[in-house]
Amino acid sequence: MKIILLYNPTAGYENFPLEKIVNSLEEQGARVLAQNTKEEKFEKVFDLIFDLIIIAGGDGTVEKILLELRDTDIPIAILPYGNANNIAGSLGLKADYKNLVQIFNDKKFHQLSIGKFETPEEKGWFIEGVGWGIFTALLLQIERKEKVIDDASSKVEFGIKNLRKLPDELPINDYKIELDDKDYSGEYLWVEIMNTRRLGPQLELAPDADHSDEYLDVMLVDKSQKSELKSFLKSHKKDLIPSPFKTIKSKKIKIQSHLPFHVDDEFFHHNTLYEGIPEVKVSLTQHKLKILKN
Repeated sequence: MKIILLYNPTAGYENFPLEKIVNSLEEQGARVLAQNTKEEKFEKVFDLIFDLIIIAGGDGTVEKILLELRDTDIPIAILPYGNANNIAGSLGLKADYKNLVQIFNDKKFHQLSIGKFETPEEKGWFIEGVGWGIFTALLLQIERKEKVIDDASSKVEFGIKNLRKLPDELPINDYKIELDDKDYSGEYLWVEIMNTRRLGPQLELAPDADHSDEYLDVMLVDKSQKSELKSFLKSHKKDLIPSPFKTIKSKKIKIQSHLPFHVDDEFFHHNTLYEGIPEVKVSLTQHKLKILKN
């Protein structure tokens, strides 16, 4: 059995245990090629022949590689070594590599859908979610303070601290929203389209999301729910608490707004002189990735 181990050596709080992982996999009977994802052109390893891909790192590393491999039929294992680990947490995965070969042989897989978005200017793909409002504002704050926030753990702490302030600081905005041809337009504090259950600093916004179904989960927080939102974010400081806001399952989503938005942890804004209100279309691709259960 041939395995490619893609790892981020700077993920998490401690030194990445590369030698322990490789030794364990080899003891399980695998041949392992370890590839540092910080190296330039690391993607060339995908040209090789292999049976399993292992991604070891935080959400940034996992997202980048899953999107690179969004059309593959090769099974993928995720070892969460970051700070938030939203993707692994959504799938119930742990950093357990001691039985991966047996799990692979038993064909125990999750299915994971890939999201796609399209604007008048560009298109792309996502793993966690697309949204407007609270989390987008937080990403903008992080972007402005990037030189001060120099590691992932600081970003998580910054996120948890500053999220609680945003409901009072952000204006309520008007959105034109269409979910599977039904009109949900209105004034909202937060609009979030979730593919996974968790986002950002471990915000469990779609606790009932099914990663293998044909639907995205849309959370709409309107102006009347401001106090409920503040309570949720305040409680999140101490525990990982599921969102109290119901989500709407939808296959085809259209949202019109001049406001910037995020795709996973990337910040986007409309650049072109577009006539009318720019529209963002969001849906799922047909292909699903096979993720090992561990």
